[in-house]
Amino acid sequence: MKDQENTKKRIADCLVTKLQRYPLDLIAIKDLCHDAKVCRTSFYNNFGSKEDVLRYIYKKAHHAAFRDKFKDLSYIYSDDFIKDMIRFFDDNADLLFILYKWNIIDIIARYNTEMCLLFAERYEDEIIRKNAEYFVCYTSTALFNICTLWILNNKEISSDELFFQIKYYQDLKSSLTQKN
Repeated sequence: MKDQENTKKRIADCLVTKLQRYPLDLIAIKDLCHDAKVCRTSFYNNFGSKEDVLRYIYKKAHHAAFRDKFKDLSYIYSDDFIKDMIRFFDDNADLLFILYKWNIIDIIARYNTEMCLLFAERYEDEIIRKNAEYFVCYTSTALFNICTLWILNNKEISSDELFFQIKYYQDLKSSLTQKN
């Protein structure tokens, strides 16, 4: 099992390296296998496509950042969620920037949505369960977009400043909502 994980990691590392110079559709699997020093059979024993390699990379990064924290509904409304999201983008900025550069972010964004939906559909709240897609969009999209803009702007402000801005917007929304 350790050998299989090592093979996956080598293939993944080679793909990220190649994506720094070439778009995904110009990267041949045979070249990827050559650089990773694995045979094509090993590639296909582990992945069905280059897109699967990207999903593997993202899944590992997502799990490292969030694990099963989404099980608790309160996590989504916590400062920890915001901090974890910022840290996730900070730690994976190079990968995410490459995915945006080649316009292939949607390949992995679907995984993020699927993971959030999986947990949302298990919450006790019936409205959230029945309308999980809307809930995920409402709770995550703005934060995802803010963090994306942050890395696309080369993290021109610190992660602490970004956290402060996000909290400011949340507080502003709450105060305006209370006035109405």
